[in-house]
Amino acid sequence: MPLFDENSNKTIVHGMKKWKNRHNRFVKISKLIPNYTPKQIASHWKNYLDPNLCLDALENEEKNFIVEWIQKHRTSSGVIHWKYVVNDLKLRFGKRHSENKVKNYWNSRRKTYLRKSKNEKQKQRKFKSQEQEEFSSEKHEFIFHFVTSEDFFLPKSPKAHSKISIASLLNYNNL
Repeated sequence: MPLFDENSNKTIVHGMKKWKNRHNRFVKISKLIPNYTPKQIASHWKNYLDPNLCLDALENEEKNFIVEWIQKHRTSSGVIHWKYVVNDLKLRFGKRHSENKVKNYWNSRRKTYLRKSKNEKQKQRKFKSQEQEEFSSEKHEFIFHFVTSEDFFLPKSPKAHSKISIASLLNYNNL
């Protein structure tokens, strides 16, 4: 997509003033500047030229609002209706940010989170493998107690219905 020059920007602004209520305003403007499609002109208007846009960076409160809004209103299939996010931002803070600015913030935040999450998982895997290596390299001694069939019979006594630990079963002769 070729960049918009100053003359193209002036033509778009003039066309929007002239045909602001026409449904085909971007088609009409594209006939005046044929290097651009109506879709490109509409996108450029909505994201850069619209005089109602706030061109300042998002503030922390606005960023928090975006995150909370998306957590509450995202559809079950993960769809985010960006025009509603932008409208609610304007209602809450009195500034109209472009959909692109809001999307870019959300996507960069999400990618950062995913990258951190991936790094954390890699660290956990590395730590687990180190633990396994340390465990396998250590010498372990196991003591096996051989139990005969006579050892499975418990004495009949008042304690017969009480809980019996495994240790007491293994050391039956010491009871």
